[in-house]
Parts: sequence; C-alpha cells; structure tokens
Amino acid sequence: MNDSGLLLIILGSLAWFWWDSRGVAERATIAAKSYCANTGVAFLNDTVFWCKIRFKRNRQGRIQLQRYYFFEFASDMQQRYRGEVIMMGKKVESISMDAFRVG
Repeated sequence: MNDSGLLLIILGSLAWFWWDSRGVAERATIAAKSYCANTGVAFLNDTVFWCKIRFKRNRQGRIQLQRYYFFEFASDMQQRYRGEVIMMGKKVESISMDAFRVG
C-alpha cells in the first residue's frame, strides 16, 4: 500500500470517529435534558461536554467505546451544579448528578 492509501484510511477513520462521536454526544444531550426535566432542575447550556473516552467490554463481552460527558444544571438559578452521562457505545449506561439545593 502506498502512502496516499494509508493517509486516506487514516483520514477516513478520523472522519468516522468524529461523525460517530457527534451522534453519541447528541444522544447524551437528549438523555441529560430529559433527566433534568424529570428531576425538576434546569439543564444549562443545552449541551454536554466530552470528558473522557476509553475502551471497555460491554455486557456481551464485546469491546466498545465508553464515553464520559458532563453537563451543568441549576436548581435555584443561583448556583451551577455538575452532572455526568456515561455512554457505552450509543446507549446511556448511567446518569448522575451532584447533590443540589432544592429551590
């Protein structure tokens, strides 16, 4: 394989990774927004922010990307709190929130 073929494979892999990550981030945003609405707090910034990514085995034993995202929310609109969404592949694995003051 020549250098241009290898470069094309690398660029294609990077493009796929970016495209896949955007889709997972959108799903994490929807999940966080819904979780905040069900909890009765305000979801701030209308997005999640990427923290960490790693390979991990899912329940079937297959290796998948596990992505960690954080988001901010407010219960009394005076102080920001932080929450976390963990995505396994394209599915929500867990959502957690810092302890917050009930307004």
